[in-house]
Amino acid sequence: MKRRLTGRHDSTLQAENGRLELMAESGSHGALLLKAGDQVRTLDLSLRCDRDSELRVLILRESSDDLALTLSADVHSQADLKIGLLDLEKGFLEFRGEIRLKEPGASADLYTGELVGDGARKKNDLQVVSETDHTFGNMHNFAVLHRAADYDMVAAGKIVKGARGSESHQETRVLTLDADHKTRVLPILYIDENEVKASHAMTVGQPDADQMYYLESRGLSNLQAMSLLSIGYFMPVISLAGSEDLRHRLREDLERKAGLYGHQG
Repeated sequence: MKRRLTGRHDSTLQAENGRLELMAESGSHGALLLKAGDQVRTLDLSLRCDRDSELRVLILRESSDDLALTLSADVHSQADLKIGLLDLEKGFLEFRGEIRLKEPGASADLYTGELVGDGARKKNDLQVVSETDHTFGNMHNFAVLHRAADYDMVAAGKIVKGARGSESHQETRVLTLDADHKTRVLPILYIDENEVKASHAMTVGQPDADQMYYLESRGLSNLQAMSLLSIGYFMPVISLAGSEDLRHRLREDLERKAGLYGHQG
């Protein structure tokens, strides 16, 4: 399947098994909601952002079927790509992605927000590459882990030789709601140039005891207090949604699945 994004746009697309090619044409501006629903087990997403385009893509997983997701993106001069995966489902996920910043002025932000439920496994291997000078890449990875969850995140930023003035940044935040889990987070920076900026940040840990005490003292159950804290981890990804109405509906779904209403569903 191929699709061109032109002018000003705000659209929704139902993914199908196989390859999907998206092109944001020069000067286009807009948002796309890409839904991976029932029967979508393999999605190979190819993206091209042409000169001066601005594109926000939210990939929304809507099925507990196992999913193998591949992302390959090229971002050209003065183009800005913001793309994120919101995964609140229980099935196995393997997400492999690479974003290449091809020309000066290209910028990209890659987001993941993953709820890893009881006994679930989610595996990520992501890379943002500055292939030329004066580009900007950033990764924002957020996960909330329940009992017996298994979470892998390899996040690599790469600045090649000659890509002077480029920036590569990343953050990974993992909230663990049970001591019984497997978490492997590997932040990597491959830097082959001196005149650049690069950073990474990582936190893995349980909810703050003082915050839990405060919330429970206001009448929330332990599950509701943990759920309320976990919701904040996913809001940066939800913010990629193109409309306020959609953001509201996604938050309501998150609150239900995280257990804010007294049970996980």
